[in-house]
Parts: sequence; C-alpha cells; structure tokens
Amino acid sequence: MSRRPDSRRFGRRDALRHGAGLMGGLALAGLTPRAFAQDRIRFGGYVESQEQLKQTLATLKAYADRNPGVEIVPEFTNFSAFTDKLATEAAGGNAPDMFSVNVDLLGEYARRGVLAPLNPWIPKPLDLSDYVDGAIKAGTLKGELFAVPNDCIAPAITLKPAVFEETGVPLPDQMWTWEQMAETAVAVSKAKGKRFWGLEDAGANYIPCDIFLRARGKSMFTPERQFGFGREDMAEWFAYWARLRDAGGVPPGEVQALATGDDLSLTGLISGRAAMFASLTDNFGGLQALTEDPLALHMLPNGFQGGTLSQHHYTYAGNSTGLWAKSAHKDRMIDIIRFMHFEPAGIELYYRNSGMVPASKAGRAALATEGTDADRKIIAYIDLLQQNPAPPRYPGVTGMTNMLRRANEAVAFGKLKPQEAADQFIDEAKARL
Repeated sequence: MSRRPDSRRFGRRDALRHGAGLMGGLALAGLTPRAFAQDRIRFGGYVESQEQLKQTLATLKAYADRNPGVEIVPEFTNFSAFTDKLATEAAGGNAPDMFSVNVDLLGEYARRGVLAPLNPWIPKPLDLSDYVDGAIKAGTLKGELFAVPNDCIAPAITLKPAVFEETGVPLPDQMWTWEQMAETAVAVSKAKGKRFWGLEDAGANYIPCDIFLRARGKSMFTPERQFGFGREDMAEWFAYWARLRDAGGVPPGEVQALATGDDLSLTGLISGRAAMFASLTDNFGGLQALTEDPLALHMLPNGFQGGTLSQHHYTYAGNSTGLWAKSAHKDRMIDIIRFMHFEPAGIELYYRNSGMVPASKAGRAALATEGTDADRKIIAYIDLLQQNPAPPRYPGVTGMTNMLRRANEAVAFGKLKPQEAADQFIDEAKARL
C-alpha cells in the first residue's frame, strides 16, 4: 500500500522485529494478553509499511478496548515472510484465525479448504455493494467470496514529469503502445546521457507481464487457474526487454540487479537513474515520500503498433482478509472486519495515514477529500480505469515475480536466450499449479 512521508517498504529487518509473536507490535498497540478473554483470535498478515502496521495495530486495539472479552493476537510481517509462515502453519492445521490473502494466495488456500466462504455474512453485516468490482473478484472463487478487500490497487507506471520537461521528450497519451514506450525510454536515455535510463527493466514484474499478454489476446492465467499464454508469448516478453536493454532504454543486468528486492529507495526512480518505473498504485505514496520531485501515474501500454488499443488494466485488492475454515470464532472475526470497514471509528483508524486506498466508493470519496496529494492522484487514476474496466486479474500461484526475475536476469547476463528463459519460467511455474 502507498506510504506517507518518512515511510519505507516493510522489509526483512522489520519482519524480524515484528514477527514471531510480534511482541514489538503488541507493545506498540497495547494489546497485552487478557487473562479472562473469551475469544482469543490470531490475526496474521502482511503489511507494506510501518504506517500500515501502526494503523492496523491501533484499529485492533480499539476493537479490543470496546470488547473486553476479546484478545486479538496480531502476527504481521512482510509478504514473503508471511507466506512462508502461513504455508507451514496451514499444512500443520494451525493457521491464524483470520489472515491476509492476495489473489494468488486465495486461489491456493480456498481450493485447499483452508479459507471459509463468507457468503453467509453478505450483505449483512458486510455490505460490499459499493466496492470496486475488481477488488471483489480478487476475493471470489467459483462464485463464493472468500476474503473481504482491504484496499484497491492497479497496475501503473510511476514517472517523473520533470525529466520529460527537461529532455523535451514527449510523453505519449495514456493509451499508447509497447513500441511507443520503448521508443520513449530510449529517447530519454539518449537525452540524459550515461548512467541514466528512460525506464526500469520490468521483465521480472508479474503484473506488467500480464498486461503485455492481454494486449496479445492472452493472459497470465485463465479463470480456471491455468496458463493463458503460449511459450512463444512468454519468449516475446523476455525478448522485448532484451531489445530494449540492447537499445539502452533500460539498465544493463548488473545495474538492474541492484534494484531487486522490497526496498523502494533502491529503485532507479528514487536513486536518480531512471524516469519511469512499472509498478502498482500501492507503491506510489511510498515512492513519492522518498523524493522531492513530483511523481505522476500513467497507464502501462495497452497494445502494439498496427493493432487496436484497448484498456487492459484492472483494479483489484492487493490485501484482503479471510477466515480460517476451522476457526471457532467466525462471527467474532466478521465483527472485527465490520468494525475495520464500516464503523466510522474503525475506518478512521484503519485507513487514515496507512497508505491504503479503500475498495469502497464511499471510502475513496472521503480519502479524496481528506487525504494527501498522493492519495488523490491514486484515486483519480483508479477512477480513470473504472470508466472502462478490464477483465479482473485471475488467481495464479505465489512466487511469480521471483520466477520471472530468475529468467529475465539469465537473459540480461547472457546465460539464456529469450526462448530458453520462457521454457525455464513455464516449467518452474507449472510445477506449482
């Protein structure tokens, strides 16, 4: 989720500090164990920033203070540490009572019977009628809702308008082609000179790859959670970045490798070596907090030269909350979600200064009025996508970015050709389906 000033991505050091029972977080929120608690609920999940962690803990503390018979044990960390922990606990039949999921985690754990269907609590007490359709679909599998969206995010390019003004390179309209993006990146690189590139290499990025495939009439996954592309499509994805790398539009492999990981401060956009960064809207606030230069959101390309441009971007939930199917506290956990999403006191705590953009229309309208400039830019961009919404993001498997990164870096360092990288990626991903 997007971050506020002085924020940074929630990294492994934070995971060590707040994981394993999250004693630091418990102390911060004042969630001390309750000797006579009737409901003891473990709430596991992932957060993207210290701000989001702080507001989430404050929200849970407020609920516990209003309900003396409830003890909430928060177990929050970063995404990779959380997914590893959840896999171990779920396999051992000891999953948290309620926990965070994204589209891919939901696809896995709903099929395994770890997540409980939430339809019995819809629309009362959880009325999701004004939530973004893509966010609802991110928590839905085969017609059943398994998770309530905590946020609304979308694919985007974050860029520095000042670089385009300085170089005189025109930025194409929102509806542009992949060829135009490559041409623009190369033009910026040439205008700025050595050690500066028009665009970060996004060959390892799962969501831009899905947008690229959709422009070819394909998708990363189908609604049935199968590959929606062929080997030639994936080979062309790696070849696109190889050509752009050779043309100087993106950094060489040894430079791009410095920007891998969760630390947004290492991106070329922030370190001063790139003008554009393909990412998600939930990174926008964090990126803006790390630079004094104004940033803007722009669509990823929507097609290829000679073809019809169509809006392929989708909105979805990057973070949702689901319930463990075996938990004995489902009604209580639903009430916690109700407090976080629908009670004014809970909404104020959960969303204000957390960096998250609500999936509900009413929540976004309130944030647009009272939030930061970064909030308003994200909301305007999401509203733009809602004018012609694309089909939703379909559930896949976890670890896609790491698999793409290994293949893309192998091409960048000359170890594999694009077709070989495609074969490696597909074989690795297929083993997880």
